[in-house]
Order: sequence, then C-alpha cells, then structure tokens
Amino acid sequence: MTIRKHALEDERIKLASIMNVYNKQLDVLQQMNNALIEIKKESEKYLQGVFDANIVANYSAFSNKIAQDIKTQEKIIEKTLQELKLQQQIAKEAYIKVKSLENLKEKQKEKYNQELLQEEIKQIDDIVNSKRITA
Repeated sequence: MTIRKHALEDERIKLASIMNVYNKQLDVLQQMNNALIEIKKESEKYLQGVFDANIVANYSAFSNKIAQDIKTQEKIIEKTLQELKLQQQIAKEAYIKVKSLENLKEKQKEKYNQELLQEEIKQIDDIVNSKRITA
C-alpha cells in the first residue's frame, strides 16, 4: 500500500511539474501576443505620420518574426498539453490503484470484524449452554 501511495505521490509531482511548465508556456504566449499588438500599434503610428519605408519594413519584419515565434510557441504548448493529459491519466490510474487497495483493505477489515463478532457470539452461546448443562 505504501508503495502505491508513494507512486501516486510521484505521479502527482510529475503532473504538477508539467502543469507548471504548461502555465509558463501560456504566459510566454500571452507576452508574445501582447508584444505583437504593441508592434502593430507602433507601426500604425508611423504609417499615419511621416512615412519612412525602412522603419515600416523593420516593423513588418519584426512583427513577422513574432508571429512565427507565436506559431512555434503554440506548437510547443500543444505538445505540452498532450503530455499533461497523458500524465493526468497516469496519475488517475495510480489513484485508482491506491483507492482499490484501500477499499480491499476496508472490506477485509469488515470481514474480520464480522468473523470476530460471530466467534464472540459463539463463545457466549457455548458458555450459556455449558451453564445450562451443569445447572
């Protein structure tokens, strides 16, 4: 039982670690999206003001790079999400094993208590019957 509980705890730790990585990746993606929005806003200011082709080209190149980075980050997040789901399933199975063992232990304890109670009743009956015979 202790081994299964230890295995369950290990799987939960792995799950928490993957979830932590996943959340950090989502934060990075959000920062990238915010950066892209800011770049677009800044480039629009230059388009409305004095037109400089070099600056517009630089903004365009930078926003394209961020857009590519976002796509890459989304693929990384997708793989991490798959790993997270797999680890959730592994942790769930470990939990089921622990719970089934606990349930089995509880049933065995109940059975033992019933047998003990029946033995006590039998002994009391034997004592009562032996006193009747001697009386």
